[in-house]
Amino acid sequence: VLRVGNHRIGIIVGDCVGRGLAAAAVMGQLRASARALLLTGAEPARLLEELDSVAELIPNAFCTTVFLAILDTESGEFSYSCAGHLPAVLAVPNEAPTLISDARSVPLAVHRKQSRPQASVVLPPGSTLMLYTDGLVERRETSLDDGIARLSATVAQGAHLPADAVADAALCALAPADGYDDDIAIVVYRRPYSPLTIELVATADDLSDIRHRLSAWLQVAAVPEEQVADIVLAANEACANSIEHGYRERGPGKIRIDGENDGARVHLKVTDGGSWKPAAT
Repeated sequence: VLRVGNHRIGIIVGDCVGRGLAAAAVMGQLRASARALLLTGAEPARLLEELDSVAELIPNAFCTTVFLAILDTESGEFSYSCAGHLPAVLAVPNEAPTLISDARSVPLAVHRKQSRPQASVVLPPGSTLMLYTDGLVERRETSLDDGIARLSATVAQGAHLPADAVADAALCALAPADGYDDDIAIVVYRRPYSPLTIELVATADDLSDIRHRLSAWLQVAAVPEEQVADIVLAANEACANSIEHGYRERGPGKIRIDGENDGARVHLKVTDGGSWKPAAT
């Protein structure tokens, strides 16, 4: 994962033939090359074509699979190209999980007649994206499709978990009885909901409007109803304290409420410019 510009990050997951130290050495060379190529600003399909040339010069890099994407963290646009790699999993709250499986072509350094394809999707706020390697889902006794389906269900069930907990849940749910026998890489991204900002010169009469605006923002962000009530109550108390105590000696003043929600946690900050007691001398 690499920042490649304002609100843009490059995401690459790859897997070469083999495992252990030898495979890590191959992937290390490809990773260094991929990072350098990402910084050129090229689009995913073009980057994979450049990575083809690099892979031809690295021993044992032939047939490496790669999922390469560039994500705009403001718009949620996820542009990608896939060189023989497994599809990414996308889970949107209250919807069935889907697979990001277009723009597919052959693995690195494998002869092809056409240019690498490219596609894009928009990740909705609150959605969870997971990229991974086949060691997570591939089992001798079950089909690959079954493994991907189990992973998709696990990611969807983790809609209200932090991103790192989603990865842990996947590793736990898909673990073979005798443990994993392959190297595994996982990347999880959770697109946060739109932030909230309320700033106004407030009096007690404005508290009702603040409660309604905060409640609407929480409901759009899929926060459970019982938690909405608790959060609104706590924020209302903080705002009331600012109005009653912060500006007691000066009359009405500004109150600012800042809110963030990443799908797992809601953070609210209530700020005023009043003074609760005389400053220390």
